Amino acid sequence: MTSRTGIVLGIVLLALLPVVIRDEYFLHVMVMIEINVVMAVSLWLLGITGLISFGQAGFMFIGAMTTALLMKLGGWSFWVSLPLSAIMAAVVSAPVGRLSLRVKGVYFFLITLAFGEVVRGVFAYFEHPFGGWYGIRDIPPPSPAAIFTGMGKMPFYYLGLMLMLVTCAVIYRISRSWFGSVLWNIRESDVLAGSIGVDVPGFKLVAFIGSAFFSGLAGSFYATYIGYISPLVFTFEYSTNTLIFVVVGGFANIGGPIVGAVLLTLVSEGFRSIGKYQSMAFGLILVASVLLMPTGLIGAAQGWRERSQRRRRAVVPAADRQG
Repeated sequence: MTSRTGIVLGIVLLALLPVVIRDEYFLHVMVMIEINVVMAVSLWLLGITGLISFGQAGFMFIGAMTTALLMKLGGWSFWVSLPLSAIMAAVVSAPVGRLSLRVKGVYFFLITLAFGEVVRGVFAYFEHPFGGWYGIRDIPPPSPAAIFTGMGKMPFYYLGLMLMLVTCAVIYRISRSWFGSVLWNIRESDVLAGSIGVDVPGFKLVAFIGSAFFSGLAGSFYATYIGYISPLVFTFEYSTNTLIFVVVGGFANIGGPIVGAVLLTLVSEGFRSIGKYQSMAFGLILVASVLLMPTGLIGAAQGWRERSQRRRRAVVPAADRQG
């Protein structure tokens, strides 16, 4: 079975899931997986360049807040608010990227971390129109409201599935394009890429803005799905968890962040009843992944497959010699 056939079968299976399993809690978990996959894949796009951001929750919050204000205060449709929220996150990310990309290593981490905290602080300080620490409640669902309020979580599942598939498809195509090739080369050595005329800061900035765009998209969907947003939701911990999704899954290809987001969202839900141990579980998983599978689950699987193929190729000549 080719990879393309497997992807098609996987999409068909995901489309049929709500028909087979109608449990509302199961659908809620699936929606949260869809949101986390979008966040993880958006961070992976930036990670192609070798950069790791701790500000993804901040861009997600910007997208969520934009949707909340447009829909609740402005009466705008979700279908208009969704792209505008993603664009707003991208616009804000441009000056942040220009500033943070002037430095490297831990300093880049610190600037993106500080950005996320500044976003939370601004939205928490101004009760009008951002709601302060209490946030904004009763965010309207997408239209037509009768479908999204009268059919449980199934419409949100399919909407989240569409956004997840579109995000993964777009970022996959970017990673396989000439632009993506340049990003991978920058990851290997930005000094070498710059020496042959590549505008390294420019390419990194575009990746940074693209990553923020899709984080804002996830935030917009989160706001209308949950119906409530607050600075207490989009924390540094959320950005860290998004990074853990990617590290555990692996940077080798786009399958890494997808697998990491799915597995760790399930782990998170499993520890929800004993929430005080959730961070400990994530920490142990991260440490185990770094020590035992430094290339992530996908990288480890690829390495195992390559070793198996080498062993099979070595067995065939030996059998020929014996014959």
